[in-house]
Amino acid sequence: MYLGALIVAGGRSKRFASKIPKQFNIVNDDMVINHSIKKFLKNKKISKIIIAVDKKSYIKFEKLIIKDKKIIITNGGKTRALSVKNGLKIAKNHRLTKILIHDAARPYFSTKMINNQISLLKKFNAVIPAIGSSDTTIYKNKIIPRNEVFQIQTPQAFDLGLIYNLHKLNKDKSVTDDSSLFLKNNLPIKITRGEVANKKITYVKDIPMQTFYGIGYDIHEMIKGRKLIVGGVLVPSKMGPMGHSDGDSLLHALIDSFLGAIKSGDIGTLFPNINKFKNVKSSLLLKKIIIILNKKKIKIDSIDLNIILQSPNLGKYKEKIKNNLSKLCKLDKNKINIKAKTTDRLGIIGENKALACEVLSVLKYDQ
Repeated sequence: MYLGALIVAGGRSKRFASKIPKQFNIVNDDMVINHSIKKFLKNKKISKIIIAVDKKSYIKFEKLIIKDKKIIITNGGKTRALSVKNGLKIAKNHRLTKILIHDAARPYFSTKMINNQISLLKKFNAVIPAIGSSDTTIYKNKIIPRNEVFQIQTPQAFDLGLIYNLHKLNKDKSVTDDSSLFLKNNLPIKITRGEVANKKITYVKDIPMQTFYGIGYDIHEMIKGRKLIVGGVLVPSKMGPMGHSDGDSLLHALIDSFLGAIKSGDIGTLFPNINKFKNVKSSLLLKKIIIILNKKKIKIDSIDLNIILQSPNLGKYKEKIKNNLSKLCKLDKNKINIKAKTTDRLGIIGENKALACEVLSVLKYDQ
């Protein structure tokens, strides 16, 4: 048995409502299509992996798609049926005898399912995974018993010669499932138990939004003659934080929390103590970080901030600071929580010799 896998990835994802086709979106730190490629590469029985993909999309995302000597790229067609036909032709040219056909939009299938399909190919010419319906189904005003309704999944396993000939004879270019060609021609199929987790990504909401967490901490010595700026807000005070920039400890901690969440170092590395950043407004530095987040398609979800200062009392300024952070981060102020704390006159902060700030931020990948 010379076995191959065909990943169908030529769709433009009209229902997905995104500029990026669903197969090239990110799930669990990798592109959707790569999850399928990795699982097929792990199986030593699979000698070739054929990917039928839209040419323009492949050029755009080529650098991110996994490369391997087993992988063959071919053009996807205008319909799924044409993409499969193109892929099967490549499989025939490489003298494969069995084929697994899989939709790239299903990244959640298990390697166990692959092994099960391959094992059953020794006895059957078409092996189709399916799950039962947990919902009552109505068809033409009649209720169909749930035990008679199945939802078909991929990967599906076939004798290559049979499925290739069926696609060659097929005139219906709108066919969206390969096993249907067997059924239309009264050929037997073997239905196996699918996996509930093996869901197909169809809409943007089907992709779980990745969440990133970041912690930021900053402390500054308090001295006379310096302005006290907290979260971009000037607070009347006889003393202010010493620093190379404006010494805004809260924004420094916030920046570090963002950088920590995206694994991009710290504020001192990006904005070192050089003349370029002498007395710079920390709000300008924060804006630079937010530009980085936007380029990475990561949005700020919520932030929780601690300001630890003995005096002056910040009670009157918390709302102003929150409003300014909301404006700077383009974040609903209801997703910002600020706590002003003292140390009950304990330690250097209690002696009003220092100011410290802590931040926990939650960021999410913005599809």
